[in-house]
Amino acid sequence: MTTTKFLRLFALPLRSLAIISALALVSLFMLSPEVKADINAVTPSPNSVFVPVQNSYSFQVNWQINRTETVITSTKLVTSSSAALYVNGANIGTVAGNISGLSTLNRAATGTIFINDTITLNATQLKAIASSPAGRVQIVRTFTDTQTNLSANIAVSATGVNTQALEVSRIDLSFSNNARTEVINQGSTLQAIAEVSFTSSGILRGEWRLIDPTTSYGSQTGRVLQVIRQPLVSSGQGRTRIVSPQLPTDQSGLHLVAFFVEQDDNPIDIPILRYFVIDTEDEQELDTQPMTSFAPQDNALLDAETVFSWAAVVDAVAYQVEIFEQQATQPLTGKLVPTPILQIKLSAMSLDWLEPGGQYLWRVKALGLGGKVLAVSPKKPVHTP
Repeated sequence: MTTTKFLRLFALPLRSLAIISALALVSLFMLSPEVKADINAVTPSPNSVFVPVQNSYSFQVNWQINRTETVITSTKLVTSSSAALYVNGANIGTVAGNISGLSTLNRAATGTIFINDTITLNATQLKAIASSPAGRVQIVRTFTDTQTNLSANIAVSATGVNTQALEVSRIDLSFSNNARTEVINQGSTLQAIAEVSFTSSGILRGEWRLIDPTTSYGSQTGRVLQVIRQPLVSSGQGRTRIVSPQLPTDQSGLHLVAFFVEQDDNPIDIPILRYFVIDTEDEQELDTQPMTSFAPQDNALLDAETVFSWAAVVDAVAYQVEIFEQQATQPLTGKLVPTPILQIKLSAMSLDWLEPGGQYLWRVKALGLGGKVLAVSPKKPVHTP
């Protein structure tokens, strides 16, 4: 065989070898040392939570991280450095620390890892959640596998529905001067105060409501003056003070004001304050007529069962029973009622202002349109047990 024929025999395989070598080099170039992977999705379970407002609250979250390995088989560490609480778009604090998990995938494979997490909210954060609009509070975590980052969030809302839910046990109502009934001049400044006793923690949901001459006195609800949404925190018995907005005093006549609380599980008595607006600078008692009172008699015992009764007065629109300390010119407590009521018992809250074994005086006044005092009964002595 000649040399030329020998070279021709091996020419084709040599060319094929060159092509194969080139392809191998390209393949090696494509399989670079950099290992790439993608985080496709991060899903928390649960994706929304309701938290009670108390000193602190913790709950568990399971994060599901879905990844796809884009090049070769590898094991990647998926991490998140912290979880943050966002209220109205602002980061107000960290609620959990670093968590991580290992993800091992073959080339082009997709898989999910699960990482457990504990979220802890402190009292300040819980109050911020309770005071924020619904849907504007989120817990956010960002996960990374060193190549890609992806964030996910948990929607957070406040609730009083838990094993230790907020329960309002008592509401004490008075005006800012501690009186339970008032007769004031038109245009005067007046506010009411609700002393709310409660147990545990949650959101106080209440309303200041008013029944005035523009509404029906037979109404059970009146018109809303102000809506209250306030977080309350207590490990046992708590008490808070809620101040009303300025009460309207531009319309003369009888007004009823109350602080209503939304509470289904344990309904409570809603106390009512009464005030009478007059359009003169004084009570115009100079021209009043004597008024007959029937009960209680002189030196009678004054307690929750004591009935106060009196004779009707022509043109009266309301009657005011007043209890005085000895020698006092301003009433200590009492009750204002609209006509045609002609007898009442004092509530427990009105009696709370009186000392055991005390000596007091009482009287009743008839009030007419425009605030004129039509009639006043003589003061009679009573005593507490």
